[in-house]
Amino acid sequence: MKIAIVGATGKSGGMILNEALRRGMDCTAIVRRPERLNVKVPYLQRDIFAITAEDVAPFGVIVSAFGNEDYDNRKQHTEVVEHYQMILINSGKRLITVGAAGHLFTDESRRRKHYEDNASDELKAACIVLEQAYLTLKNNSVGFDWTYMAPSITYKWKGDRTGKYKSSPDVVLKNSKGESAISYADYAIAMVDEIENPLYINSMFTVCEL
Repeated sequence: MKIAIVGATGKSGGMILNEALRRGMDCTAIVRRPERLNVKVPYLQRDIFAITAEDVAPFGVIVSAFGNEDYDNRKQHTEVVEHYQMILINSGKRLITVGAAGHLFTDESRRRKHYEDNASDELKAACIVLEQAYLTLKNNSVGFDWTYMAPSITYKWKGDRTGKYKSSPDVVLKNSKGESAISYADYAIAMVDEIENPLYINSMFTVCEL
């Protein structure tokens, strides 16, 4: 299986790339700044909106680790999804996107979202925009499979790589200490597990440490 990782120089993308390589996968990075790659792999130098259908034609799975921390420009996440939908339409490929946890449901009743109870007005607005990107992916993707993978509420850059985690379709999960947390390394493991053994085709899911 040939895999393209968009945003492979970012925190999530770099971890996912390293985990995929660790398992012997055939990976190509699609990045704006290839000099920032931390491993030697084939790459395409592209702005995300310059990626074409021809660019992704060789790949069975496209991982999107696009990130944008600018609250004033979070709408770009939806624009990125729309671009993927345009270049992947009727391709039969699979897109897996790094998502956000803020719009997960708080519990199994599925009555309230995390951002409704646990966010400042500024953060709530950002979560709603990210939720719109997910809904765009869910409702308007034609002719290709997709998976939206959210981390836990606390996404730990320096957390341990344990290889142990649990998953849920759309509800905030908590570990044995009552915390919603996952390390970048374990998130990457869960992502590559999902590539190898798909459980969440055309759906969202989230992961949490045990």
